[in-house]
Amino acid sequence: MKKLLLLSLLIASTLFAQVDKPIEMPYVEYPIESGDHDEVVQQYCLICHSFGYILNQGKKSRPYWKGTVQKMVNEFKAPISKEDQQMIVNYLVKHYGYETQSNQSGH
Repeated sequence: MKKLLLLSLLIASTLFAQVDKPIEMPYVEYPIESGDHDEVVQQYCLICHSFGYILNQGKKSRPYWKGTVQKMVNEFKAPISKEDQQMIVNYLVKHYGYETQSNQSGH
């Protein structure tokens, strides 16, 4: 019981913590590769998240990027046309992905 009370007091004390000076959040710029319809990627992807989210995925295959773009449309209701989806996938594969022999025809 004493442990629970101590933990509760510790958690509650952080709710009332005060800071004497303004807190500045660092700005992290994530430059993207230019060309290949990067404006379409910026138009749709950067509305909801930073480009860091894309970069942090690492190099991924065409099926991965296609599935990710479809998830943004189907689950998160991103209003991206089929044509723009294909441009985004092509851009992501070229700059942040890789092709395999079995999926190069989808390019």
